[in-house]
Amino acid sequence: MGESSTLRASVVINTYNRGHSLEATLLALRQLDPVDLEVVVVNGPSTDGTHDVLERWVDVVKIGSCPERNLSMSRNIGIALAAGDVVAFIDDDAYPDPAWLARLLDGFDDPEVAAVGGPTFDYTGASLQARYSIADRLGDAWAVTDDGAPNPTWLFSAPGKREFLYTIGTNSSFRREHLVAIGGFDEEYEYYLDETDLCVRLADRGYMIRHVDDAVVYHKFLPSAIRTPDRATRDRFSIIKNRVYFGLTHGRATHSFAEMCRSLTTFVDLSRNDIEHHVEHDNLDLEALHRFDHDVHEASTLGFEHWVEGPKTRGPAWFAGQAQAWRPFPTVASTMSSRRLHICLLSQEYPPGRVNGIGRLSQSLATAMAAEGHIVRVFTRGEHHDRVDLEDGVWVHRLVVGHHPLPDDLLDLPQFLWDHSATMHDAIRAVDARRAVDVVQAPNWDIEGLATMRSGAFLTALGVYTPMSAVERINPELLDRDVRSQLAAERWSYETADLLVASGGAVIDEVERSYGVSLHDDRLLLVANGLPDMAQRAEPAATPGGVSILYVGRLERRKGIDGLLRALPAVLDRHADARCTIVGDDSITGPDGRTIRAAFESSADGRRIGDRVTFTGRLDDDECRKLYESCDVFVAPSRFESFGLILVEAMMLAKPVVAGDCDAMRSIVEGGAGLVASADDPAELADAISSLVASPELRAEVGAAGRRRFEERYTSSAMANGVLAGYLSARRRSATRGRLR
Repeated sequence: MGESSTLRASVVINTYNRGHSLEATLLALRQLDPVDLEVVVVNGPSTDGTHDVLERWVDVVKIGSCPERNLSMSRNIGIALAAGDVVAFIDDDAYPDPAWLARLLDGFDDPEVAAVGGPTFDYTGASLQARYSIADRLGDAWAVTDDGAPNPTWLFSAPGKREFLYTIGTNSSFRREHLVAIGGFDEEYEYYLDETDLCVRLADRGYMIRHVDDAVVYHKFLPSAIRTPDRATRDRFSIIKNRVYFGLTHGRATHSFAEMCRSLTTFVDLSRNDIEHHVEHDNLDLEALHRFDHDVHEASTLGFEHWVEGPKTRGPAWFAGQAQAWRPFPTVASTMSSRRLHICLLSQEYPPGRVNGIGRLSQSLATAMAAEGHIVRVFTRGEHHDRVDLEDGVWVHRLVVGHHPLPDDLLDLPQFLWDHSATMHDAIRAVDARRAVDVVQAPNWDIEGLATMRSGAFLTALGVYTPMSAVERINPELLDRDVRSQLAAERWSYETADLLVASGGAVIDEVERSYGVSLHDDRLLLVANGLPDMAQRAEPAATPGGVSILYVGRLERRKGIDGLLRALPAVLDRHADARCTIVGDDSITGPDGRTIRAAFESSADGRRIGDRVTFTGRLDDDECRKLYESCDVFVAPSRFESFGLILVEAMMLAKPVVAGDCDAMRSIVEGGAGLVASADDPAELADAISSLVASPELRAEVGAAGRRRFEERYTSSAMANGVLAGYLSARRRSATRGRLR
């Protein structure tokens, strides 16, 4: 073990009016790999509620205050408060890869290393803002974004060089003793060229500025007092002033005065061109251009005058006078009792957009596993450009699907299925190159994991949900293509996966019957699906007069909506105060070319009771949740479900449910947690619904039983722990068989 393994790190965040993103950064730091660290937040003169955010973290975070909007002053205060051997800086609109701090500390394995930085991704999270950055002594700087460029550390490690490597502010770290020895940041730089100045001063003392390739930060580049939402710089006074000050401070030994003047003129011209571009595209108003032309003269003069006055650094006594004792910052990984896994989940749908069951379950599983301390990534479809974001502790990769030639043995497979699968696999391989992936889980639906499973590069888990064979049997009209090749590929995936994850035996029995495969072996993991307990955060919903019946689901035969619409006339005739709301995609056509909704509305019953039946179409999660909260009876009369997540959503809120007479749904509501009725027997279904409509006491009893059932079996944490145990077991089996890399 080198010196870096014993170093303690203080992570400093300098913040101003970014309370919301600051909290996101603090939560991201909780995901760091285990190292000895503390966190210091220095708050500027914020007015947006940042103080309230910090109050929530006061027990685990050191908090300082900076009276001015001066980043260098704020950083010096952070250095003074820091008790670590290394001081690392990250912005309040950025979050680190879990390995970020550990990899930075690894870079300090030589006593000559004074500063270490790593790659920074831009606001998309998918494109590099800078792999590393180089500047010259006049203050011109450029970012290298070529991921294959050689590491430049050894090329620039000498005092007095015209060009030098520097660490950008949102991904930088320094030995604290060296920071104190050189007076910290020069507070002349309220922002811009601040860390560049620090690095050249360290380099001129003979210390090494080091780049490491695997200490990654994601910089969201949020709007600020300086930057518009379109990332246009509003005010360049400080930029011009600091450019003059920096060039005079560091450039005279290596450049002639004529070179310095030409360089500054070019810099001003390029800055003006950039403003003109933003004015032309309405990102800035014309006043910004007039202000710039005025500021150039005053700012350049002020930069010269301040250079004559000398630097605004701090003495060692000033740093010592504000010292505070070490305060450890807890991370989720540091408290784990089991090995930390790197998990990739595939899901075509993922919130916050509209999602169906698999997308909702993917989010529930992902967030719960991340809360247990594991590194979890979700790979899903994106638009316009690739994105990577940290959402509720989960790394979400939204990818634009690209074309991939079909393999020769899959030429009959629909191209769009392979394109999606291969795009996700490419992204997983890229992630694995930075940190080894332990397991990839994909749903059987649309065989999203086909490319990954065919590669054989990863341990794969297959989530077993409603198989294509069930849709072909119950709703063949939904299939607009020949599915034989898809069925064959799906069958292959059942036989090939290292782990089969299912919510219960009913869906496994369906797969075995339909595909002629045997899945009851040591690969099979049965874990009940679960959801986060939203009832704990719910506000009481206003209940309209009368009794409200709710259905949520696609309007297709498999969901039993046709049976519900046949049962409703009897229910509504018996109960004059009852109404029914039907939520879900109502555009699906049947064999006769009509939708189920259209057929109902044109029928005699539909015309008679139509004013008491409301079709909403698809709704977003918030709208749908309000209906869950305000309904009195929930009905889900499905003919087949791999599980029945909508029942769990209602039971979580203590709503009495009527479930379809299929194996999966019966198992959810057993023990009195709900009633069961068949969509193929409208009279039975009407009686079940009517019994709940007629009796508030029965509704309360069944709803309470459902809530208890949810707490006992269907929480997201219970699901996550069951799946994680399965992952570890599958890895042990694969290791025994020599399959793990």
